[in-house]
Amino acid sequence: MVERLRLPPRVRLPAPLGPAPAASSAFPMPTPASRLFAPIALAAWLACSPAHAATLDQVDALLHAGHLNQADHAVAQVLAAQPDSARAHYLDARLLAAEGKWPLAEDELQRARRLDPTLGFAPAPQVQALAHEVIQHRWKNPSGFAGYGQAALAGLFLLVSGYLVFGMLRGRRRPPPKA
Repeated sequence: MVERLRLPPRVRLPAPLGPAPAASSAFPMPTPASRLFAPIALAAWLACSPAHAATLDQVDALLHAGHLNQADHAVAQVLAAQPDSARAHYLDARLLAAEGKWPLAEDELQRARRLDPTLGFAPAPQVQALAHEVIQHRWKNPSGFAGYGQAALAGLFLLVSGYLVFGMLRGRRRPPPKA
């Protein structure tokens, strides 16, 4: 004989005390004041937001003041808005040089020179000093060691490959096992 499961009786919720709220009361209609205030608040928020596009002069001022983090964000905004601006690429090269990222600084300086070969917007001594500094650090990594990591990896590769070749040659000389 199969026994049936007994479920507890259904629980009834008490009836609401007042009249049911209208569906539109959850989302009230905008008032004339809120219709006027919303666009003004949106415009003020957009003007003050960090997504506000930076200018080349602001990037230059940040670089001159030494605020590299802020300059990095600002130059990214400027390059997104003006990808063909030689001055933006030149300022990015200055920023990358100040951060010690020499290969990237060299690339940005070359890109700026391709867009404007004279770089007439910047003082000539400043351009020459940046180019000289970039060339001076061409083969160095930021810590100042020239290629020691690559030489160590090459040596490790030769050591491992030599070990593997030696193992293969040694395995050929052994006579086959007798059964």
